[in-house]
Amino acid sequence: MKIISFNISRFSQEKLDHILSNKADIYILPELASPQMVSLPEGYKMEWMGDIDFKGLGIVWSSRLNAERPNWFKSKHQYFLPLLVEGTLIMAAWPTTTEQNKPKRYPQIALEALMDYEPYIKVHPTIIIGDMNCYKGQSGETKEFSIQAIFDLMEEWGFKSAYHHKTGEALGNESMTTYHHLFKEESRFFLDYAFTNIPIKDFQLFEWDREISDHVGQLIEI
Repeated sequence: MKIISFNISRFSQEKLDHILSNKADIYILPELASPQMVSLPEGYKMEWMGDIDFKGLGIVWSSRLNAERPNWFKSKHQYFLPLLVEGTLIMAAWPTTTEQNKPKRYPQIALEALMDYEPYIKVHPTIIIGDMNCYKGQSGETKEFSIQAIFDLMEEWGFKSAYHHKTGEALGNESMTTYHHLFKEESRFFLDYAFTNIPIKDFQLFEWDREISDHVGQLIEI
C-alpha cells in the first residue's frame, strides 16, 4: 500500500490532478477543498472535514480498497480524520487552530487528539500521517506540549517516524525540510511526519515544487 501525504496549499483542481498522477493508493491532503468543489477521477473516493469549503482536510483513496470512516470518528478534533482500510488505521493529521480551540497551540491540539484516539490507535496497525504543524524549537512550545512530547508519546506506543527511522537523524537535526514559509527558500521547517507501528517498505520526500505548494510531499509504502 502506497500513501502520499501532501499539504497542497491554496487548493486548485490542477494541483489535485497533478498529485493524483503519482498513482498512490491513498492520499492525505491538508488544505483540500470540500467534496462539492473537487472533481475526482473515476475510481476514487473521498472523506473530508473542515469549517470552510475551500480549505479542510481530505483523504482520497482508490475505490478498489475496502475503506470507510469509522463510527468512532470524533469531529471535535480539528483536524484528525481516521480511515479504516482493510484492518489498517490511517489517521490523517492536520492540527489546525480554529475558533473552537483557540488559544491552544498546534502541539496541544495534536496531543489531545492522539490521546483521545489512543484506544483505537493501539488496537490497529496504524499510520499517523500529515502536516503536524510542529517543529523543534517552535515558539510557545512547552515540555508538556511540543513535537518532542509527540515523539515521546509515539515511542511509548511503539511507533517510529518514517523519516527519522530511514535517515537515522535526530528530531530537530533533519538534513531535509518539508515546509518553506512564505515560499522562501531560506525559511524552512520540518512539519510533515509519518508515524507507524507497521514495517516500512519505503519512504521518500518529494522535491520541492513552488508551483504546487509551500510544502513537500511524502510517500510511505507498507
